[in-house]
Amino acid sequence: MTSASDTPGVFSRLLVLLATAAVTLLGPVGDAHAQELSAADRNLIVNVKLAGLWEMPAGMWAQERGKSKRTREVGRTLMIDHGRLDTATHAIADRFGIALPGEPSDQQSAWLGEMKAARDDSEFDRIFANRLRYAHGVLFPVIAQVRAGTRNDVVRDYATTANQAVLRHMTLLESTGVVDQSLLPEAPVPQSNSANAAMDVGYGDFGLGLLLAVVLGGGLFFAIRTLRGKNIRTRERAAAAEPVLVPSAPGELNV
Repeated sequence: MTSASDTPGVFSRLLVLLATAAVTLLGPVGDAHAQELSAADRNLIVNVKLAGLWEMPAGMWAQERGKSKRTREVGRTLMIDHGRLDTATHAIADRFGIALPGEPSDQQSAWLGEMKAARDDSEFDRIFANRLRYAHGVLFPVIAQVRAGTRNDVVRDYATTANQAVLRHMTLLESTGVVDQSLLPEAPVPQSNSANAAMDVGYGDFGLGLLLAVVLGGGLFFAIRTLRGKNIRTRERAAAAEPVLVPSAPGELNV
């Protein structure tokens, strides 16, 4: 039989058991929120997978067909980096239950077809560098937007890794010396920039306040100057109206 003195201990053990059961059934507190991914998060993971599906074969071909030593070096680096990124992509996809594509897109397949059909190794170098540089330029802002706005810590770390890899690849592809600048994707023109807009409003308010201060200050100065002039003229008129005092004789007082 449980005594009154044992009651607090019984309740404590019961609360522990209930808490354990809740964690087991529902998961750790806050874990459900951490598992939520936005459509942009999922889109990024799928697109990085698609990039690896055609860039790894392209990197392998560059090592075999690249005419310049630089093209062969860049191809090897891209293949290795995308192999590692692909491993990370599968890990995060498995964690969040994202279905990944198994084949490159039609556009990516067409780019691989261009490389395969290149007439010579010099043409292959140009196709390789330009097609991959264009594709990296398209993916780069997608990664940056997710990195800037995702609410998920795991996706944020993943986007950081992808961002660093894509930036390095763009630099390496440009170092081949055969990238045609006119073929790069156009930079999007922002419809609005809330950060700059906020700054513009701030500077506008400051300028308006400064102008108002100048106007009020000028008005106050003019009013003071006018009042002083009026007082001086009043004193002058009063002085002119006073009788001329005759010097007193010794011992007399003027009243």
